[in-house]
Amino acid sequence: MPDRITTPVWGDLQSESEPAVIGDRLIDVTRRFLHTKRREWNQTKLYTVDGQGLGVAQIDALEVVAQHGEMHMNQLAAKLRLDPSTVTRAINPLVEMQLLKRYTDPANRRYVVLRCTPSGEAAVGRFVEERRRVMRETLDPMDPARRLLLVELFEEYTALLEQSQAKREDAAG
Repeated sequence: MPDRITTPVWGDLQSESEPAVIGDRLIDVTRRFLHTKRREWNQTKLYTVDGQGLGVAQIDALEVVAQHGEMHMNQLAAKLRLDPSTVTRAINPLVEMQLLKRYTDPANRRYVVLRCTPSGEAAVGRFVEERRRVMRETLDPMDPARRLLLVELFEEYTALLEQSQAKREDAAG
């Protein structure tokens, strides 16, 4: 009887070089993803309001405020995991474009409150609708079970990245 061929698993493959090979492949595919024409189109066309392209921090800020309706600036910074000064720089153009309204909290004048304007809500609605259309178009050829697996693996990978970063920060003190 011929020897049975088995598919190796990570534990069987682990060596000094294996994590480097996997890591390099992951970095390469991430780089390719970040430089695809579709992603560039998303950034330059999809996330444009009145001819002005929005950056990632601006898009994230606008979407989070739209989800919450209204929130303090420090809550937004915490939600985005960004420094408050970075969030301030990100939202200033959104306020100028009248996508967000910024005002002092009447209950506590030390806090700045952000609220999405009707134009901001319309922009977020357009972003979400168009993103979903692009996802349907892109993922349609993929088997539904593999789509779910893709999401689950990406969620797991992101959680592991966050855990690794937290450990490094804890070790650094």
